Amino acid sequence: VPELTKLAEDSVIDFCVMHIPTDLTELSYELIMRERVFLIGHKDHPLLQGLDSPYDRPLHFTQLRQLEHERIVMLPSDWRLAKLLYNTFSVLNVEPQNILVTTNNTTAINLVAENMGFTFLPESGIHRTPYLDRLSFFTVGTPPLTSPLAVVYKKNSFLSPAARTFMDLIKEYYRQFDRGSALSDS
Repeated sequence: VPELTKLAEDSVIDFCVMHIPTDLTELSYELIMRERVFLIGHKDHPLLQGLDSPYDRPLHFTQLRQLEHERIVMLPSDWRLAKLLYNTFSVLNVEPQNILVTTNNTTAINLVAENMGFTFLPESGIHRTPYLDRLSFFTVGTPPLTSPLAVVYKKNSFLSPAARTFMDLIKEYYRQFDRGSALSDS
């Protein structure tokens, strides 16, 4: 993710799809959606047994404190999603004790699919995992925790008609995941 930001700033790439970077000095963005962030665990984990909470109908998980001594697979602490989660933990007085860090969403969900902990991931990157039948999905927070997903590009850069069309197609694709958040542009 940090490399994507740098590539956009240096005009190596026309744009990228990512969570909005913290530093927007050289970048602009167009919001695609505010996607829900799911807590994901294996259905057979003792905390989740008996709960029917599939990807398309997630329950709300209210007791994050129960996860303090469970393994939590997280993205690097300087990534936007991790910062959002650490802030949520702080607000709720939750202090996870067993954090495993990975830079890859697929690795995180694969570890959870093997019942090796819990993870928090944005919803749009989950629906294609082959392990949906093994996993339980939960929203967290009130209102449910979301993360802004955007098309990010260099400020005042020229976007070709082809790039603009592709950006519009990306926005259209992500509308299927949008559960009522307003898009900033259509």
